[in-house]
Amino acid sequence: MDNERKRFRFEVLLERYFTNFHRILLTNLIFAVPSAVVFAAFYFLDSLIFKDTLAVPFLLLSIIPLYPFYAGVVMVCRNIARGESGVPVFKSFLSAVKDNFLRFLLHGVLIYVAAMLSVLSISLYVSMLSASWLFYVLLFFVIVISLLLLYTAFYIPLMTITYDLPLKHIYKNSFLMSFGEFKNNIFATLALAVVFGICFTAFAFINSGMAKIIVIAALWVLLIPATCTFMYVFFIYDGMTAIIRDKEELSRELTDSIDKSLEERKNAMNPQTVEEDFSDIDISSLKDTDDYIFHNGRMVKQSTLLRMIREREQQEASSNNKE
Repeated sequence: MDNERKRFRFEVLLERYFTNFHRILLTNLIFAVPSAVVFAAFYFLDSLIFKDTLAVPFLLLSIIPLYPFYAGVVMVCRNIARGESGVPVFKSFLSAVKDNFLRFLLHGVLIYVAAMLSVLSISLYVSMLSASWLFYVLLFFVIVISLLLLYTAFYIPLMTITYDLPLKHIYKNSFLMSFGEFKNNIFATLALAVVFGICFTAFAFINSGMAKIIVIAALWVLLIPATCTFMYVFFIYDGMTAIIRDKEELSRELTDSIDKSLEERKNAMNPQTVEEDFSDIDISSLKDTDDYIFHNGRMVKQSTLLRMIREREQQEASSNNKE
């Protein structure tokens, strides 16, 4: 209806999320299978290598082998976020993992390195705040850089499954959009903050250590990966596609302009490629000299005209022989 009010963005978000909640839940359950295998393997290795100490940086290495399976989560959530109906979860998940396995493996390495550098840098400057006010400034810049890396990490998997681009273009475009699409990135961050706020509000009322572990595992298996992915994808997808589409159109226009310019230069350098009309020329009067003659609105050397006419005759003879 024409007089129907325009829905707010968060209304569309909630509608698409809860309408497809069973698909979100199924996506989480599928992703939980490789998650359990990878986490268990790294926990076992940690117990062998570091004995009774939990080496968090080592355990977080599990991001790398697990990240290729995250391609399936991103694919399903992207299709839901952009309003597709009846998204086939299993098919979408498995095809995304198969088609993007190696790329996401590399993404996992880079994201792990970026995450570790961010965490270590922030921890270092926080511990040194009492030494000098300068560390407050350094901490501020580290937090800003970490946020930009986080926003870059939003775009890398989404751009990888959406466009067939070289890796360097994916990384460059993702980094540029980390601050170029700042408003949408802030909305995505707020949406994630709401999700984690709800989860950890309930978590705060649990006192038992074992119960906390069970709740964390349940949240990971049933809610967190696909829900968080859906939230940030919903807010950044439209902006990303608009920018890529504009860049493709600009690139196409530049390519067409360059091709036209090259063709004009080619024709200027090779007059014989232009379809010339020699009907106004008395061929018998032409001489193989550098004297100019007026032809088709411009002054042309007689020797050039003779060469063009002879080449035209040769082309026509060759064409007649083929026929």
